[in-house]
Amino acid sequence: MSDDDSRDLQHPARADASLPSHLARNGRRAWVELTAFQRDCLEAVARRERVDRPCDKLGIMCTLGCTYPSVTRTRLEPNLRTLVGRGLLAKRAGADDRSTYSLTDEGRAL
Repeated sequence: MSDDDSRDLQHPARADASLPSHLARNGRRAWVELTAFQRDCLEAVARRERVDRPCDKLGIMCTLGCTYPSVTRTRLEPNLRTLVGRGLLAKRAGADDRSTYSLTDEGRAL
């Protein structure tokens, strides 16, 4: 008789079972969980912080302008709110109703 018998192999309980995707192994939010535009927003804030430029909506839109030439406030604002809600950005109210954004430690860790 052949040793090539596959009857003793264990099969997964469900073929469509997948791993939970809401948290990475280390407990931080996964980079892939964000949309491409949200990731680009984080990158834009990080770039502006590195060169000490203001991270208000207009500045972030200017930085994103190379990749997204037609980016508007109606697209930017909900994505920034989402990033603030996830704890990746911090929002501070500035003068003239201008809010500035900065990376949190969790956002920087991504």
